[in-house]
Amino acid sequence: MKGIIPKNFINELLNHTNIVDVIKTRIPLKKSGKNYNAHCPFHQENTPSFTVSYEKQFYYCFGCNSHGNIIDFLINYEQLTFIESIEELATINGFKVPYQKRYLCQKFDYEKRNNLYLLTEKLSRMYHENIFNVKHAYKYLLDRGINKLMIQYFKIGFSCIDWNDMDKKIQTSNFKELIDVGVLIINDKGRKYDRLRGRIIFPIHNKIGKIVGFGGRSLNNSTPKYINSPETHIFKKSRNWYGLFESLKYNPKPEKLLVVEGYFDVITLFQFNINYSIASLGTSITNYQIQLLFRITNTIIYCYDGDIAGKKAAWRTLNITLPYIFDGKHIKFIFLPHGEDPDTIIRKEGKKMFEHRINNAENLSNFLFNQLLENINLNSINERSYWGSNIINLINKIPGKIMKMYLLKELGNRIGAPDQAILKQLIVTHTHDTFKKNKEKKKIAQTTIRILIGLLIQNPKLALVIPSTKYFNDCHITGLPVFLNLVKTCIEFPNCNTGQILETYRHTKIFEKLNELAKWNHMISTNKIQQVFLDSLSNIHNKILEDKKNKLIAKERKTGLKKCEKNELWSINKKLAKI
Repeated sequence: MKGIIPKNFINELLNHTNIVDVIKTRIPLKKSGKNYNAHCPFHQENTPSFTVSYEKQFYYCFGCNSHGNIIDFLINYEQLTFIESIEELATINGFKVPYQKRYLCQKFDYEKRNNLYLLTEKLSRMYHENIFNVKHAYKYLLDRGINKLMIQYFKIGFSCIDWNDMDKKIQTSNFKELIDVGVLIINDKGRKYDRLRGRIIFPIHNKIGKIVGFGGRSLNNSTPKYINSPETHIFKKSRNWYGLFESLKYNPKPEKLLVVEGYFDVITLFQFNINYSIASLGTSITNYQIQLLFRITNTIIYCYDGDIAGKKAAWRTLNITLPYIFDGKHIKFIFLPHGEDPDTIIRKEGKKMFEHRINNAENLSNFLFNQLLENINLNSINERSYWGSNIINLINKIPGKIMKMYLLKELGNRIGAPDQAILKQLIVTHTHDTFKKNKEKKKIAQTTIRILIGLLIQNPKLALVIPSTKYFNDCHITGLPVFLNLVKTCIEFPNCNTGQILETYRHTKIFEKLNELAKWNHMISTNKIQQVFLDSLSNIHNKILEDKKNKLIAKERKTGLKKCEKNELWSINKKLAKI
């Protein structure tokens, strides 16, 4: 269990973090005046509209409306949770997250997570030592054609069947942590044993090299032949790839990545110097996994069995991948002969022939059109129309404009409709409607109170030039309590930037509204911001005086005023007369 992260720690963490430095390690930034620009990582665009402000420690995309501080960026770009993004920033800055234990909640502890990483590393070493000490396990790998260099590079190991081996693990580790990491199981008789006992062990690393789980393969083909660690606090099958860390260690910027299905496929291909292969972990490929790969490379090649099941799996993968095919991103497909996998076929036909398969992989358009063409009679107008409409729906999922144009041209040629303008309307209309909805959503009505809040959240030091807010007490103006609360926060943290101030409001009802106003283009020139802010403040003050004046006049006509109220009315009239 972990506690609440203190807000002052988050503020201090943001104070030590430069949003520009963190983002530029993930996407290329180009300086433009006071800010930095880039092509937005969250949508496809031809002209850079993604802006990062060093001064405000805030990012904003004018194209897709994505915006926020560095925590929001990590949440959206790295697909992290809020807690994980704080931990990532803490790691970058060399801080330890000081959870407040008096506010216990059911979330996982950063320190505990690190302990589990240390435990998986220790277990991996133990398993790896076993492989060289247990002759039949080592012989199994040699018989599979895996050489000693690969055994060492991938840290392949073995989990002994002997109960004493688990006792050894328990003696050197925390009992509860062995359960948390998914290794220890207790049977009905209370005996403790290793979930992976009697199996070849494949350590599974996350993208930064920490061991998050293990895969196990039986030696005698007993079922299940393969098992993985269960889902734990540090291991999510849908967010990891086997072999990705090892591939990136060899080449941090691969031109392509080859997605295969098994541990031995990855290891054998690497042994044959095809060192850019990775494998999923027994589950269907997810959106997160695809986005992760496309941040690493521009080309993903999927390798499947050529039977019906393989084609169906490839089709599911295609549908999941389409929304992430921006211009410059490519996917291809390899279908192996029935009953073959990369591990077996490369040993039969050699590296050169297997690379020939890779170089001649089926591209997106061929696979897309050919799959949908099965059992379709293109001589029939109805079937041709039905086929074309299905293709259009799939093409509409693709964000890349050039790829869309290419596929439309191919579609026109196949259905006998070479007029691109007609086909293009089907795409343009869809895109225009979506853009129109986004534009309508972006509009912010310009009221005086919104101008005040917007200018203040973008320029927190304006709070220091406010003469006084005592006149605003007990006033019922929509949005005024939010403004006054923001003023108080800005005065409390006088050296904070936009990103830091926003963070103090995360998980509150007004966070989203402040976030919107933080990137609002108010069209006020920099040298006039303070004056407009003070003028808007005066307008609010005058409105309060007018409301008070009208109430006093109404009371005077109805019941008369006390002497103090008459003096107040005279004072208000005097102030309003100066306007």
